[in-house]
Amino acid sequence: MEVAMLARTPADERHDMPRSADDALTFVATLPAVATAVGAELRDFAAERLKAHGERIRAWSRVNSPLEFIEVELRFAAETMGAYADEAMHLHEVAEAAAEAALPDKRT
Repeated sequence: MEVAMLARTPADERHDMPRSADDALTFVATLPAVATAVGAELRDFAAERLKAHGERIRAWSRVNSPLEFIEVELRFAAETMGAYADEAMHLHEVAEAAAEAALPDKRT
């Protein structure tokens, strides 16, 4: 059974499990570097999201009507969806870069 990572991921870019023992060893060898890089990025992203929530709460104090409250919430929701989409793409790039950097040189 094959499942695409994300609905927006084109079919030709799906990630499959390693097919050979060498691929599996390479995959396992890169995991620590990828986990470290992605973990650092996720911590940064979490800090950004906490800051955004703080700004959202401050915006509530300036609300004078239910309509303004709805506007604040809708703006926050739209910005949040965009931030998560951007972060997903960025994490993918970070993971690929970390995996490539962790691979041993294949000079012949």
